[in-house]
Amino acid sequence: MPRYDVVVIGAGAAGLSAGALLAREGKRVVVLDRSPYLGGRAMAVPDEGFTVNLGGHLIEDGGSGITKVFEHVGKELVHGEVSNDMPIWDNERGWTSIRDRYTDRTELKKVIKALVETPYDALDAWDDRPLREWIHQYTDDQGVVDLFEFISVLECMTDNWYDHSASDNLYVRKMHFEEKGTAAYSCWPGQGWDGIWRDLADAITEHGGELRLGTSVERVIVEDGEVRGVAVGREPKVLPNEFFEEEILEADAVISTLPVWNVLNVVPRTALPEWYTAQIDFLAQDRFRIAWLGLYLATEEPVTRYDPRELSTWTSTPSTNCSGFMFDQTAMDPSCSPPGTHLHVMGAIIPGAKGRDDEWCRATLEAFERDAETMWPQFAKPVWRRRHKVFEPSFGVIQMPGLVGRYRPHWRAPNVEGLWFASETFRSRGIGTDRAARAALTCVEDYLGARIPAFGDGWRY
Repeated sequence: MPRYDVVVIGAGAAGLSAGALLAREGKRVVVLDRSPYLGGRAMAVPDEGFTVNLGGHLIEDGGSGITKVFEHVGKELVHGEVSNDMPIWDNERGWTSIRDRYTDRTELKKVIKALVETPYDALDAWDDRPLREWIHQYTDDQGVVDLFEFISVLECMTDNWYDHSASDNLYVRKMHFEEKGTAAYSCWPGQGWDGIWRDLADAITEHGGELRLGTSVERVIVEDGEVRGVAVGREPKVLPNEFFEEEILEADAVISTLPVWNVLNVVPRTALPEWYTAQIDFLAQDRFRIAWLGLYLATEEPVTRYDPRELSTWTSTPSTNCSGFMFDQTAMDPSCSPPGTHLHVMGAIIPGAKGRDDEWCRATLEAFERDAETMWPQFAKPVWRRRHKVFEPSFGVIQMPGLVGRYRPHWRAPNVEGLWFASETFRSRGIGTDRAARAALTCVEDYLGARIPAFGDGWRY
């Protein structure tokens, strides 16, 4: 039986980051994923000359998170095209810039000053309160509230656009103000999404680690309160109902990057305290999944109104009453679509509880497509289209008050020696792929028993 120091389950942003960091620290590590693709929920795949992923992603890191992970393992995460504007749609006024909303910059500066001067750990007390409540301590200017809340529609998603946790949002706002001097910072990876995952995979193997795709982890082996390794299924399966035909990989430590809705399919429930599995079960409810109905639409001309790299957002479309987002992916990365086309990615955020109601989703998506034509008339005659539903897999757990921070299961498994959960659906901070990488760093440092000096004393969580 092969023997490792650490087995990492999942080859998404968290798993590849954990694997690369551990290999860089000289640990014998193997990263396993059932998919043939790297990247997990941010995988990039070709489709008739276009490159698409599971809903559209941007990097939201000013430099201290996933960018620093790349640097530490000997790679470079290239910060490519950056969005410089945020048009917002109003059903009465049409398109305007978010800058038109906060005309009194004195009020905005008051809020920025208060946020920068607030320690990160003081924001933890706002896990169960909404964003606007924190802002109203410092200003009643609606334009400032609009700025923060429209950004939250793009980043910290929840069912009701106005019901975002203050803490989850403010951690990122504070980071971006401190590192980039702006309320929000997002960019396209210069090497493309498939490129950044290849770079991390190469970092794993270059430092002596292993990566095995197309490998399903059947179960984490826990004996007497200690991790002993994992069992992986035989590949390829000859019989579709094969049972316990397994290969055992021995290890004293396992870092799982599985989300709350899948983790107990692999980690034995009986090894964990009941109160802890109850936390997982609570967050794993369908109604707490971030979900949206998505469109990839290609046109011959760009449809954006200001900067071609802009991120457009809204709190309600003309008929669906769904909040959402849109950006021109080709403006970020011309290689993602054939010459002479522009690939646009957009989504209408829907309640997670409706994520499996196909009839409702079909009718809502068709209405949303008509709304898109109203908001951007050029979408009336797209040259290419792909529909998708972000629900399984989901982008994450909705970030409403009482479902973030200390209300999520801890990343270190209680009562089990050698088991960690590096997932943004467990206790973590940040946005998207950066959040996943920071979760991986947290777990890796806890496994090592010390902070990695290259990352300094900044927040981990």
